[in-house]
Amino acid sequence: MKRRTCAERSSANGDVDKYFFYPGISAKYSFPSLFGTGSEFKLRAAYGELGNQPNFGNKFTSLTTPQLGGANGLQPSTVAGFANIEPERVKEIEGGFDLNFLNGRANVDLSLYRRRTTNLLLSRTPAPSTGFTSQIFNGGEIKNEGVELVVGLTPVQKREFTWVSSTTFTLHRSQVVQLPVPPFQPPGSGFNGLNVILFIQEGQPLTQIYGTKYSVAGDTTSTVARGQVGDAEPTFRMGFSNNLTYRSLNFSVVLDWQQGGSVANVSELLTDDGQTSGDYGSAAHAIRIRDFFRHGVIVPYIESATFLKLREVSISWSVPRRWTEAIWRGAQNVRVGVSARDLFWWTKYSGLDPEVSNFGSIPIRGNADVAPYPPSRSVFFTIALGF
Repeated sequence: MKRRTCAERSSANGDVDKYFFYPGISAKYSFPSLFGTGSEFKLRAAYGELGNQPNFGNKFTSLTTPQLGGANGLQPSTVAGFANIEPERVKEIEGGFDLNFLNGRANVDLSLYRRRTTNLLLSRTPAPSTGFTSQIFNGGEIKNEGVELVVGLTPVQKREFTWVSSTTFTLHRSQVVQLPVPPFQPPGSGFNGLNVILFIQEGQPLTQIYGTKYSVAGDTTSTVARGQVGDAEPTFRMGFSNNLTYRSLNFSVVLDWQQGGSVANVSELLTDDGQTSGDYGSAAHAIRIRDFFRHGVIVPYIESATFLKLREVSISWSVPRRWTEAIWRGAQNVRVGVSARDLFWWTKYSGLDPEVSNFGSIPIRGNADVAPYPPSRSVFFTIALGF
């Protein structure tokens, strides 16, 4: 068992003399030979807290320097300071087990976690009579929880041939538990004008895609309503890795499977509007473009992000030692190989690649496809020399 407690204070906090305590504890217990000789079953659990500091200056109302009669002046900023600003607090609990058996040829690792973030740093709009347009303050709560599973197996382990396999499974869910401000769109996460946005809303996932939809799903003659039209978070993800070695020859392959999730195919909307879509002139095209420009309905452009990708494949060969010195004098070993990344993928998504986001590495990914560059396939040839 391990325990730790740290105390932190910062000039970025409202009270510079106040300490914030972040405890942590972890424990594990092993059961040797529980599943046969040489096996080990290990239970583990951990709890910890940490803080996210506010940005420097959030507690102050800064001054701006406008031009007054041709000379620089001073006036308060329209962003109000918050004298009682404090760090966000993250509380996480995690548990699981690690199992090794079959003399180390098989392993199962399972982790479950729940993370709650309270005292969020949010922006609110003060009363107009104050003269301020915004203020950073503490409030609200979000939670994240998920499952991570790894299963490893060595089906064949012989002198000249070895096969090592690994499978991973991940599942993640989020929810806005409490929000003391009106629902809002995270900065830089979507297009308000296109009704394709991430929308932070109490009781909903952080990754929901919010927009205008038909009040009766699939009925283009029904009225329209605003609400969740998709979710950028996939249902689950799995990875499959296999490595085979025969004498000096090695072959490895990695498959990546994502099930579910949503992509806002704005590229298709642009081609519909530009009259260059594949079904231009059809009744379906007319309904899509009519309902978007008349009511803002975005549902026809929200597609499934399910895919299976050949993420990486490689083959390499270690040149026999007797040939090595003939190839390069003084070399101890020579290895040649070829590898490829994202060589093939299978998906029903009508765009180029469902694994896309035009908003880069923002904290909450929006899965918006807006005429991106075509995805790349990479092939590498390698020669490695050891001296």
